Amino acid sequence: MLIGIDIIDIERVKKAAERTPRFLKRVFTKQELDYCFSKKNPYPSLAARFAAKEAVRKVHPVFISGIRYHDTEVVIDQNGQPRIVLHGKALERFEKGFDKMAVSLSHAERQAIAAVIVEEGENETD
Repeated sequence: MLIGIDIIDIERVKKAAERTPRFLKRVFTKQELDYCFSKKNPYPSLAARFAAKEAVRKVHPVFISGIRYHDTEVVIDQNGQPRIVLHGKALERFEKGFDKMAVSLSHAERQAIAAVIVEEGENETD
């Protein structure tokens, strides 16, 4: 079992979005943006998703290079739980050596955190 964790200041994400408007479209999928901007204050949810994307990168070296932000998406399932959906290179690499991925998101007034847990499969990736 592998764990990746990331924490980020919510204000940092807000400033990046205000300073560079294309930041949002470069980092987040349309579904992520729709969900976050349906909230009165979208920035805690955006920061938590950014932290999740970074936590995936930290969970194993195969997720560091060549993985785009859009390759890792946080969705809310029918039970209201966050779930990671992988696309592109992230999905290809996951399928070669891992079985399950779980994510936990949280935020307080100033910071957001994400923890990603991955279960290695029988064909473990080096």
